[in-house]
Amino acid sequence: MLLALAAPGLAVLPAARAQAPPGLDATVAPIYRQLAALKGLATAGAPPSLVVRGRAETRRFIEGELTRRYSPARLEAERKSMVAWGLIPADYDLRRLFLDLMEEQISAYYDPHAKVMVVGDWLSPAEQQAALLHELVHALQDREISLDTFLAPTTGHGDRILARQALIEGEAVGMMVDVLMRAAGADLTSLPDVTALRGQIVAGSLGPVIQRAPAFLRDLLLFPYVEGLAFIHQWRQRNPWSAIGDLYRDPPRSSAQILHPEKRLGARQDPIAVALPDLDPLLPGLRLVTEDEMGEFGLGAVLGLHLGEAEGRRAAAGWRGDRFRVWEDAQGRFVIVCVIAFESERAANVLALSLTGVVERRHPILARRGTPGAGALVTWQEAGRAFAVEKRGAEVLLLEQAPAATADRVREAVWRGRGAAP
Repeated sequence: MLLALAAPGLAVLPAARAQAPPGLDATVAPIYRQLAALKGLATAGAPPSLVVRGRAETRRFIEGELTRRYSPARLEAERKSMVAWGLIPADYDLRRLFLDLMEEQISAYYDPHAKVMVVGDWLSPAEQQAALLHELVHALQDREISLDTFLAPTTGHGDRILARQALIEGEAVGMMVDVLMRAAGADLTSLPDVTALRGQIVAGSLGPVIQRAPAFLRDLLLFPYVEGLAFIHQWRQRNPWSAIGDLYRDPPRSSAQILHPEKRLGARQDPIAVALPDLDPLLPGLRLVTEDEMGEFGLGAVLGLHLGEAEGRRAAAGWRGDRFRVWEDAQGRFVIVCVIAFESERAANVLALSLTGVVERRHPILARRGTPGAGALVTWQEAGRAFAVEKRGAEVLLLEQAPAATADRVREAVWRGRGAAP
């Protein structure tokens, strides 16, 4: 459910060269050396060459990269997953949106295949300079790790990839700010917080495409930059830039650790592995669409869509792990089975109550057949389809549109697999 929208450029197209603006090429080597020194890299090698591209070339790059990273089947599964959770309209053209959105928002990128940096020919000299600084950080990252491998979209681990993406983009934004501040005798650690900078990033992501995109996709695009910067700011308060390799070797493992840096940098709280048993025999006639994890970011987005952003984020706080599957029936209806683990029974109870409200808002014709409460099971039925929200201990189970005839057995199978007696 979480595509890596803003990953650094991983090109499959040959670099289409154009002459760089006078003086811009000459700035590459000094900036590169300054960044390498900050990162403690004595053998960073020569900086990548600079390429200037127009918007048409950039769009062709984006389209090629989207094709390389996501097969049509994978992209369609992601689209249906977002539809199933109510995050995008049922007829939404996700591929077209990605292409239009990236074309509008990407002004520069680093290409680790051709080993070049690309800047847009429509940028002003000052904008090109800032973009160059950001992309040179990606070039140095690629010297230490393979960005292509580090950010490879792994099926079933969308939240983990989002966290890695936030690390990569957060460092690039943070180092860019740090270098600019050093010209005035300060650095990133001089800032008590980065609230203002986060606001500037959001304000700078303007354009007709992003303004009409669903809120979830807008937030997904900005998450690595906005939340990644906040995470890196907290990390930088405790570590020099030269220690960033430690995070590459042991990166954040969830969006929760990005949203709450102390869960990775302080009293560490890694996600709990959540697994679902084989449920296909209990769901005959259904086709599996996808299996993935929401993470705190995705869960908050689903809750916030119906409860309001602030309430959704509050109810998602305390997330420790989750796993969901989506199936599709012959009528195009989506069946969801999801288990979410929380850090406490109290937090799980808040989630169960919130999910109860979400189910009824998503499906207003449902007639409630239960009363939510600690350890409660709330169920609904409509036209042969069953819905349920159930909390046991610090875990919550959600069923949507499961066949009514087997819904109870699905619940029992899930809880047996979680080690909880039905």
